Amino acid sequence: MTVQASDSRLAGGGDAADAATMVTVPRPVCQGRNHDDQGERYSVFCCNWRCCEPTDDRRRRVAVGVGVQSPGITRSPYRRQINDFPTRMYIYILQLVVSPPPCLNLLLASWRSNLRAPARTPWQLPPERKRPPGYERLEKLGAGINGEVFKVWDTQDNLIVAVKRLSGSGDDGFIISGLPEVMREAMCLGACRGIPSIVQHRRTYADACQSETGDSFIVMDYVGRLNLRGYMQRRVRRRRPFSEDEVRRIMKQLVEGVKAVHGVGVLHLDIKPENVLLDDGTEDRMQKPKEPVEADVRSEIKDDRIVYKIGGFGMSTKGRGKEQPEVIILTPYSAPELLLHSREYNDRVDTWGLGCIMADLLSGTGASIFDGESDIEIMAKVFGIVGTEGIKEWSGYSGLAADRKSKLPGDGGVSRLRHKFPSRMLSSAGFEVLSGLLESNPEKRLTAAEALKKPWFRKQRRGFAGFFKSCMVGVLPET
Repeated sequence: MTVQASDSRLAGGGDAADAATMVTVPRPVCQGRNHDDQGERYSVFCCNWRCCEPTDDRRRRVAVGVGVQSPGITRSPYRRQINDFPTRMYIYILQLVVSPPPCLNLLLASWRSNLRAPARTPWQLPPERKRPPGYERLEKLGAGINGEVFKVWDTQDNLIVAVKRLSGSGDDGFIISGLPEVMREAMCLGACRGIPSIVQHRRTYADACQSETGDSFIVMDYVGRLNLRGYMQRRVRRRRPFSEDEVRRIMKQLVEGVKAVHGVGVLHLDIKPENVLLDDGTEDRMQKPKEPVEADVRSEIKDDRIVYKIGGFGMSTKGRGKEQPEVIILTPYSAPELLLHSREYNDRVDTWGLGCIMADLLSGTGASIFDGESDIEIMAKVFGIVGTEGIKEWSGYSGLAADRKSKLPGDGGVSRLRHKFPSRMLSSAGFEVLSGLLESNPEKRLTAAEALKKPWFRKQRRGFAGFFKSCMVGVLPET
């Protein structure tokens, strides 16, 4: 993982200089101490105001990145020592007005150029900057609660990549992501480096000039323009439901990816179709498009060549303990213990999300089976299908607050999951995996490693019945 700092926002082109904080001056000869003489771009703020103060025994110097000898004044015109403080202040202010120091001139020039400069966007960057490398925006891929993702062209590596912009101020409608949140996500992605089913992390950039409110950027490999949610909705529009064999192939890739993530000590905490990206190998990442185009999700993709990769590590965390930080942002894919605001959770919260994805694929509606407008509605749908017996048998249930226990629906009891997915829709081996992943009791819920050992994921020999069932849904059998 490479972490670099930049003093401007990521862009695909822009002004020649960031007039708000930077200014370009001719390179002078450094005559001061503690000044950097290695570049031509300097902060406009004087690093030592005393070096701009006129004295009797030295020339006036200006610290604007380097020390600059004032061309007009070689010695102070006030040789006599004046002890009267009001007189000294009067002379000092008069000298500032008559002959202001160059650092003050630079500040005023920068302020005036900033007023004339057009409004800057998060995608403007001075083209001559060497760090960070230039990125040219191609199209917007999507947005979440904490940022947005763009497809961009990396001018340094000559490669199409994906860049996630994390808001540092929250003024643009996203939740605030400070440096701790950005580094946590970057470290979790770095820990997952090399896992085939995980989107690979490349670089991380943070705004050095505005560390508290500046945006941050995470550069990742570009996978594709479509996520699993969009793919499910497309299949619904075309009346092509997923067969059980297709669901098994998709779930095997996702479960293997989650197993590898847990193997490096990372909890994803946000497994959902929007965070599963599809790569069918039809896009050339080494070729820059001639002109920016909007994402075309209607074009055909190769269903039998799709590789599914997990992204969206904005809520991920590294390290495990008996008590974890409380997960505040809840979705229809949040595990029951998270819906009850428990801090006693482990990697099985991710396998619950996998079970929800499996149920969505089988339902054929393109939407979540536990979808709701509020946490109460989500909980009502969850426990209305899986029942409340399992969660009440959980050892951590007794430690929940009374107001959280009261959120459980009163009419919940026995699981109705098999009624929701009958045998004509899902085989007994497949239902064993689904019911194990959607177990409301976290202690009995399947882990990713345990789920992969189930017979459903083993390669089975096809017969005429499997071929006929695949043809009925309009999908050729796997080879």
